[in-house]
Amino acid sequence: MAGGRMRSTRKLCAWIVAQVNSGKYPGLMWDDEAKTMFRIPWKHAGKQDFRKDEDAAIFKAWAEFKGKLAEANPAAWKTRLRCALNKSPEFEEVNERAQLDISEPYKVYRLVPITEQGVVVPVKKHKVKKVKAPKRLKGPWSSSSSSSDSESKDDTPVKKIKIEEVNPQPFVDQPLPQSQSPDLTDQPSENTVITLETKVVNEIRLDVRIEESVPNPAEVQDSFNVVVHYLGQEVLKRQIQGTDVRILYQPPSPAPPTPLVKKSMFPRIPLPEPPSSLQTGPELQALFTLLPFMEKGVLLTSTPQGVYGKRFCQGRVFWRGPHTTAPGLNKMERNTDPVLLFSKDEFKQQLDHFRLNGGEPPQCGVTLCFGEELSDSEDPARKLIIVQITFPWAEQQVQTSPSIFDSISFLQSLASQSPLGEITLNLVPLIDS
Repeated sequence: MAGGRMRSTRKLCAWIVAQVNSGKYPGLMWDDEAKTMFRIPWKHAGKQDFRKDEDAAIFKAWAEFKGKLAEANPAAWKTRLRCALNKSPEFEEVNERAQLDISEPYKVYRLVPITEQGVVVPVKKHKVKKVKAPKRLKGPWSSSSSSSDSESKDDTPVKKIKIEEVNPQPFVDQPLPQSQSPDLTDQPSENTVITLETKVVNEIRLDVRIEESVPNPAEVQDSFNVVVHYLGQEVLKRQIQGTDVRILYQPPSPAPPTPLVKKSMFPRIPLPEPPSSLQTGPELQALFTLLPFMEKGVLLTSTPQGVYGKRFCQGRVFWRGPHTTAPGLNKMERNTDPVLLFSKDEFKQQLDHFRLNGGEPPQCGVTLCFGEELSDSEDPARKLIIVQITFPWAEQQVQTSPSIFDSISFLQSLASQSPLGEITLNLVPLIDS
């Protein structure tokens, strides 16, 4: 492995510019008229509206270009291109121009000019010219040949110094301290060859400690993102800050509730009336029939252990999420204890695994189905009422996790590039509980 030199990924730069100019990838475009910065789509694979064919298209194309398409994992594709961009001196991330909290998030990278890249240009080796010793004046103490072999012991011999050029080795290109500099004051014997060479390092051992602080779920700010679908069409989207939210149907009332009643209520998300854009038919009629049975709704409560749900309405409620333990259908019964829909402890374990090993990110929400059964194999778009609930506090932790995995991947990449296996990577995770 060559040391003291930054690796320039010319193939990546040319490839990225060609893809931006092609215009065939959604969200991949130039960010300025001078074409010195470009946008790249950055939607998280764990989002409910993530579209693999569109949102991961550019990452999949890079994996295909590098011959790594067999991984078939959008998160792995994205990590591979992100690592390549971050390692290359030809790209610089422009954080202030990024937009990560919009429906179609993106990052911005700048093409770094060659004068700013700091790439070390290899120095050509030049032969060291031999400097001829000045001619000595002839005298009775020296012969006409002036040969060093025939000089008198009283004369200072002419030393021939040969400098042997060696390739720099890793981590040894710093100047030696004065106390460690080679001692050249001793008088070596005549025709002595003094060789300046760098000690070869046979093995480099890196003990890397990744110490991360994961916020305790009890300390994060609880919140809910709620999206309601009727027959596959989005009809409502709300965000609630706090530990409780109630989703219910409120029949039209001529008089608004009194302020005293409002003060004692949990934050509410009323189910809307079916929009006129829904196609008329038996399914729409069934939807009108179902809504009054959801009058008392479902209450969601976030605790240090997780998010619980309790059903109060007459209509049946089924749910599915990442932490279900019972096989088959998951039904929320009335007049029973609240059901644990989302476990914060299990989420933290999945998040820790994702931080260290990558792969699929943990899910950050649950799905409720009103009035109909919902199994893992069924399409929610065909149901009358679907309520998708995600937790922003969990999504934020997932979004900040790839940086840890990228650091580990970068170190592992350095170790794998060693042709003789002289680098040993030892990871010691220290994760706060």
